Amino acid sequence: MRSQIANRLRSNSTPLNSVPPASTSNDYSTDLAYLAARIIYPSPLPSQNDLPVFILNGAAFPDAKTVDYDALLPYVLSRLPGDEELIGGHGYEVVFFAGAGGNAAMQSKKGRPNWQWSMQAYHVLTRAKRKKLQKLYIVHDKNFSRVLIEVFASVVSPKFRKKVIHISTLSGLALHIPIEDLLIPPSAYLIDRRKSPDIYAPYASGRRAFGVQTPLPFFADRSVRLPRVLRETTSFVIMDDNIKAEGIFRVSARAQTVEILKEAYDRGQKFIVWKEINTVLASSYHREGIGHVWVEEPDHAEGYELHVAAVLIKLWYKELKEPIFPSSSYQALEKYYGNPNVSLEVQHLLQMLSDDDEWSPISSKMSRQILRMHLLPLLSRVAAFQDRNQMTPENLAVCFAPSLLCGPDPIEDLKMSTTVRRILVAMIVHWESDLAPLFGISFETFEESLHMPEATGDREDPLEEARIKAVDETQSVGITLLDNDDSDAEMEIRPALPPRPRAATVINGILEEPNPFDVGATGRMNPANLGLSDGISPVRRKPSPFDDAPLDGMSHIDNGAFTETSPSEIGPSNLTSPIRRKPAPALLPLPRYSSIISDRPAILQGIQYYNTVPIEDDDSGEEHEMKDVDGPPLYEEQVPIYNEPTRPPPCPPPEPEPTRPPPFPPPAAEPSIQRKPLPKMATWGGKACD
Repeated sequence: MRSQIANRLRSNSTPLNSVPPASTSNDYSTDLAYLAARIIYPSPLPSQNDLPVFILNGAAFPDAKTVDYDALLPYVLSRLPGDEELIGGHGYEVVFFAGAGGNAAMQSKKGRPNWQWSMQAYHVLTRAKRKKLQKLYIVHDKNFSRVLIEVFASVVSPKFRKKVIHISTLSGLALHIPIEDLLIPPSAYLIDRRKSPDIYAPYASGRRAFGVQTPLPFFADRSVRLPRVLRETTSFVIMDDNIKAEGIFRVSARAQTVEILKEAYDRGQKFIVWKEINTVLASSYHREGIGHVWVEEPDHAEGYELHVAAVLIKLWYKELKEPIFPSSSYQALEKYYGNPNVSLEVQHLLQMLSDDDEWSPISSKMSRQILRMHLLPLLSRVAAFQDRNQMTPENLAVCFAPSLLCGPDPIEDLKMSTTVRRILVAMIVHWESDLAPLFGISFETFEESLHMPEATGDREDPLEEARIKAVDETQSVGITLLDNDDSDAEMEIRPALPPRPRAATVINGILEEPNPFDVGATGRMNPANLGLSDGISPVRRKPSPFDDAPLDGMSHIDNGAFTETSPSEIGPSNLTSPIRRKPAPALLPLPRYSSIISDRPAILQGIQYYNTVPIEDDDSGEEHEMKDVDGPPLYEEQVPIYNEPTRPPPCPPPEPEPTRPPPFPPPAAEPSIQRKPLPKMATWGGKACD
């Protein structure tokens, strides 16, 4: 069935010729050859599989109403590899940009060849060209074209269908092949802008030229050089025919085209063609194993015009991270150079451009170097042809002043633009005759800086890496206590908190204040810290309000020391341990002004609190036994405890009373309740009624 349809299509159509006439023949058409060179051309670099890549530009197809496609087809097919080359090789790949044109809204609708002609053209191909086609990438095709190609591939050749890859945008094409190696026509970029706002290419997209941290890249010997975007655009501007173009740097360009080129230079697009009437400049590239690669037939390729290059130069200065005249220099510029009646002398300009002058209003040395290496030589060269291009130093200063002032306040930038224009005009006028010889710069050295560097590594601008703040895994916000030694032994044993300072005590009626710095001089270990802390730190710590609370019938003097009668001989003490351990948890303090009524020992952290606590309710130092009561501990009247049981009180106690009241008042007797007598039961007939 498939073969019958194909034979019917062949029989119903005029046979097409696949070989064009010889170039010396009278039948050879240079116009058709020129159209064929615009329609299909080889990309300078091979694919990742080391196969030649051919670009098929759908926007370059002429109108079918004015051009005979049957006569054009042999010229188009002749640009593909020959049979002899394909038989001994591995094949080739084709990237077909199927868009209708870059500005379809302003263009008339072109007549395209019908699908029958496309099927006939496929059968005209030789067997070697059909078999050696490895991949056919179709970009920017419409849904109707996609369906048509699928039907065509199914009818003509199922194997051909497997070679076709449909892609919607250039970002999708970048996932299959490196688009930075292709010579993409400008029309394909403009069509892609309708479908996607930008282009993302893995391992290529980023910042290389515009708004980078280091605007002037370095050579291998650490000397600075001009970036690639300035080399190519400036070389195209100063060409003999272009530099005489009227309104250069004043005429605007299409904003969408400028944005496309900015993205292309930041992506590192290797091949960009500049074209203006009879002047053509194409990028070149050097690859190891291949050598120096040039664009073949740049005259036939689509290119970008002169005014786009001029606008791109101004955009580079506007996108600088630090403007040539920063906002911090506005006050000095207005003070010393703001008076229009005072002329600017060469000495003043020399001070602004010299690297040795620390008082220059142009604070950045990199900005001064950019002025000397590129801007002033370029503008003085353009001003030399002011009779042809109508660009005087004043006109050039008006065009470039907004790009050199990019502060945070546009109003302040506008106020300073007048002063900056005066400075820029004086620099352009005095550059070639006075300033350039002082810096050892001539027009010849300026042209040499625009040439491609000899070293391969210096020909492309480095991709600026994203600046991500490196955060250590052990770093966190706030204060973090970490040991310097990360060993397991040190991490298991946590350091202890330092002991509390001595509390004030009353001994023999004298109030002794402790030495706040003598926190390490302790006698014995406190039983409260046994098993919790093996060492004493010399670091001071806030005292606890319960430091002098009684424990086991003794008065607490220090967190690590007791009186001689203190039962602190429990367990060993490691006072000289060098390891700081985990801080001890807070102990449950006893109330300072209370007595606990209980005869059960309270066990907390290995410490026993016995059932006798000194109380001073009757101004005596005797101890009283506590009685058992049910329920939680009760609290009696609050009596301050101010002395130890083994030490005399600070003053003689008063005479004891003959009788001492009990520890607590006896419970009051429950009042009796008088109840009314029950009423007598009513009787009826001698019987009680319920």
